[in-house]
Order: sequence, then structure tokens, then C-alpha cells
Amino acid sequence: MGKYLNSRVPFEAYKEIAGTRFFVDKSLLLEDIFNAVGVDGQKYLCITRPWRFGKSVMASMVAAFFGKVADAGNLFERLVIAGNEYYKAHLNRHNVVYIDFSEVPRDYTSYRQYIARIQDGINSDLARM
Repeated sequence: MGKYLNSRVPFEAYKEIAGTRFFVDKSLLLEDIFNAVGVDGQKYLCITRPWRFGKSVMASMVAAFFGKVADAGNLFERLVIAGNEYYKAHLNRHNVVYIDFSEVPRDYTSYRQYIARIQDGINSDLARM
């Protein structure tokens, strides 16, 4: 488990959100990813949404579902996506790189320093694999 590669952070974030009283199941968004990767052969995906429209929740859901860091079966088995034919083929079967750009550490004074920190972290995580 690393800082960026197979981080536990998105799993814990989604688990917390999914346990709230007003949680709305949007797990069918994962079907689009199944299709993009399996049917269309996409290697890279860019998921965008408008400002304040749930990008962090969606990113946490994607990382929690696909990532190998924790068994998410109990978290997703009650959601609509569990009925999909590819559900078990993808649940917790992939390495996930999760980068949160929402906060810049205070001690960084330039964009280059910030990106270098992320690159160093990813390289370190990959070296441990």
C-alpha cells in the first residue's frame, strides 16, 4: 500500500460516504468504465465533471471498486453494479494510482515542486511492487 499506488485513502473515503443516510447509489457509472476498457479497448480514461459536482466521490468510488488495497465486496454487493456481468471480474483486481489535487502542501512554492513530489511518490510506490 503506497501513498499514490493502491492507496487506502479513496476506499476509506467511499466507505464513509456510502454509510451516510443520504447516500445515492451511482455505481452504474462503473459500467461505462467496463465498456470503455473491455469493449472499446481504452487504455486511459479522463473523467471530468463540473465544479462541485461529485468528482471526488466518483474518483473514490472508482478507486475503491477497482483497487487491490481492500476487499470492497461488502461495500459494493448491495449496490446496483453488483448485478453487472463484469462485476466480479473487476472488483479489487487492478492497481490504481490515486492522486488528489485538491490541496497543495503549504511548503511548496512552485508547481514544479508539487509535481516532482508526486512523481517521486509514484516512483517510490512502483519500486516497492
